[in-house]
Amino acid sequence: MRMKFTTDELRPLAILEGLPEWQLAWFCDNGDKIELATRDRMFERDQPADYMFIVVTGTIQRYEEIGGQWLVVATTRRGQVTGMLPYSRMTRYPGNTVAAEASQVLRIRKADFPQMLAVSHEVGQRLVAEMSNRVRGDVRLEQQREKMMALGRLSAGLAHELNNPASAMRRAAANLSDQLARLPVVVRDMLRHGLDEAAIDAVDDLQRLAREREPVARTALERSDCEEDLLAWLEDHGVTDAAEVAGTFADSGLTVKDLETVGGKVADTVLADVFVWVGRGLEAERLVAEMSSSAGRISELIASVKSYSHMDRSPEHKPTDVREGLDNTLTMLGHKLKKKNIRLVRDYQNDLPGISGNAGELNQVWTNLVDNAVDAMNEGGELRIEALRGEAHVEVKIIDDGPGIPDSIKSRIFEPFFTTKGVGEGTGLGLDIALRIVRTHKGQIDVESTPGRTEMCVRLPLSPAAVAAKRE
Repeated sequence: MRMKFTTDELRPLAILEGLPEWQLAWFCDNGDKIELATRDRMFERDQPADYMFIVVTGTIQRYEEIGGQWLVVATTRRGQVTGMLPYSRMTRYPGNTVAAEASQVLRIRKADFPQMLAVSHEVGQRLVAEMSNRVRGDVRLEQQREKMMALGRLSAGLAHELNNPASAMRRAAANLSDQLARLPVVVRDMLRHGLDEAAIDAVDDLQRLAREREPVARTALERSDCEEDLLAWLEDHGVTDAAEVAGTFADSGLTVKDLETVGGKVADTVLADVFVWVGRGLEAERLVAEMSSSAGRISELIASVKSYSHMDRSPEHKPTDVREGLDNTLTMLGHKLKKKNIRLVRDYQNDLPGISGNAGELNQVWTNLVDNAVDAMNEGGELRIEALRGEAHVEVKIIDDGPGIPDSIKSRIFEPFFTTKGVGEGTGLGLDIALRIVRTHKGQIDVESTPGRTEMCVRLPLSPAAVAAKRE
């Protein structure tokens, strides 16, 4: 036997408030009383959307999968409605709906909607308002989903970018540890010889020469030839680990002539140990420099992330350097450019003035535009980023050499939810979000596209200070 609510139980509910007794009786007679324990599922994702639910007591929560996680996207409390609504085009429920606490709900069949609307025009009007609220909520949810997807892409790229210097630092640290472990033997051998002052000066000169010599641009073949010459000379003079020492000397820019200069000042019996000593020292210095460079790269990436997200900054519009935002965005998307072997060209006006804006929001614009451009491009293409000053605005142009936007869809690319990407690859909100942000900055986005060239031009008004400075 189906359980039913009484009119006294339904009368206080907001969606049914003020209805005459006979209309309330219709809901009692035609609706089912559903009782749910905490964590019970009321319906599941992809289940046919055949019912409307009114929460009479308790709380219902809807979960959807966003960025690989199940998150609460809607909470329905006493007197509120969820599930299928009249006039909705929903065919299947979009998520799992669960009782957050012991709850009772009134379930109305979709097949009874026409009769329900005929019985109560008032409820019909309230449900239309509910539909409008739901649409706004769904748009916000899709915008959040778009942000989560973008965050996922950036996180993957950042992990990739951080992995390279971190791996380099780890390798350098392991090699340095090996060098330091072998150094005491070299020091002992050197001490045994008791070098005179002239020999010590010659060794110091060789080390100083290697540190101060400017790197010379050499092809791989030229470096290989230099290393072979050094190896042959070192082997002739009985240097242990001659191959390793020759590689270190070649990287430091030393030549056979430099070694011969030292050889003329140091006894042959000492020469082999001297070169091993110098080689170990130079290699240790190189590894320390490599670790320092890797640590610096990691610091730069972290600084770019902080600047990109503009943590610890107010959301208000403030003087903003467009070039900084573009560079930080390109750093964040660098992995994507490398993956498709895309050549990046930056052309920024040197004296580009600042604008008044929200840097974090503008970074969203640059991210969406660059990301779309890269997705459209073929491997090995060229992406050009220009930033220049107009009469009363700053222009940012993002130009790709992809296949272009067909005329048949060019007018629709900024429409919410319109996308040419495959299922699961985009929400169709990236350009809509970009356009909304630009408009809040009192700017505009123009598009020009032909096969082989697509240009997105963002125009943002100059800050009042920049306009005043130009007039002066």
